[in-house]
Amino acid sequence: MSRLLARLDHELAGCRDPLRRAELLAERGCHLARVGDRAGAQRIAAELRQDHGDGRASRIAVRIMLLEGLMLFFDNLDPAATDRILRAHTVALAWRHDDLIRLTAAWLAHMQFVLGDYAAMARALEPCFDRPGACREASSRVCVVLGNAHQIAGQGEAARPWYDRARHEAAELGDDATIGALVYNRPALSLITLRLDALRGRLDAGALQFAAMGIESAYAYCLGAQQYSLMQLLLVSRARVAMLGGDAAAAVTQFDALLQPADLRFGFHADRLMLEIERAACLQAAGREADARSALDALDPALHMQLALEDQLLFLLQHAALSQALGCPARAAAWAAALAEVQGRYDSEIDRLKVALAGLQPARLA
Repeated sequence: MSRLLARLDHELAGCRDPLRRAELLAERGCHLARVGDRAGAQRIAAELRQDHGDGRASRIAVRIMLLEGLMLFFDNLDPAATDRILRAHTVALAWRHDDLIRLTAAWLAHMQFVLGDYAAMARALEPCFDRPGACREASSRVCVVLGNAHQIAGQGEAARPWYDRARHEAAELGDDATIGALVYNRPALSLITLRLDALRGRLDAGALQFAAMGIESAYAYCLGAQQYSLMQLLLVSRARVAMLGGDAAAAVTQFDALLQPADLRFGFHADRLMLEIERAACLQAAGREADARSALDALDPALHMQLALEDQLLFLLQHAALSQALGCPARAAAWAAALAEVQGRYDSEIDRLKVALAGLQPARLA
């Protein structure tokens, strides 16, 4: 058991105030959702809904909606999580619960980052800066988000102080879930850059080796900490490491295992569509051209619009490269305009992200 859960359980054991007890339970449920204990989180959510579902206790209403949003996100990376957390944030604002405003803002920014809407992410974070008081539960999450944002913007050194503060605060809280996210996020985000570089013919083998070591370290940590919410994404990352490392046959096997449940929804960065085209590319690289052609024919490129922005770019670049490799230049040409448009939007978003990050410093964080 993490130190955070131990602390919450100790406080719950001696708590007689029903509203304080409900908040502690909600915080416990959020942690369970974040580490992948779906059943435990659902039990707490059901109990809180039964006892406090009338909305009269505004702090509990916010906590319940946040818990339900995190359950949606960490169980299946469900895009509906964003709406639930936005509702929680709106109620916190209406009742002026400053700590919950910051906490819900931090998680809302996290959702917007995952969706690739960096302008919305920056707007969501505004309540977390230049305010009196402190909320470590919120600030550690803000630091994770901003570390990730600097990394995706190609500003690795600028990411470091945010990651360091996030790790320090998570350690003080005993928050294994945040530590697990930090261990996973850095190599996983580097894989986005490496995949883009590979599709443009400039893959850095040393950087790939470093990312591969990071993914294995994250896998070992999450397994040891019983943080199962990241396991599926870690398996996706392993398949991508094999793909980028030239072990196409092993990558096909791993993608096949990931895609085997036909009704499984991945959502966000691990979307089935993205995995299917990467599997097709690996089939071609492994010399199975007929299978690769069939796999490519089965995909509808128009569905790229349902992906997060960076995945739209990755999908269309992969589609163009695979079409050329299979001797189908007309197929690549048909989507050239869409690729140029997505590339332009992606470049603009990264430029806007850099501007939004420029004035943010850990010292300004409440």
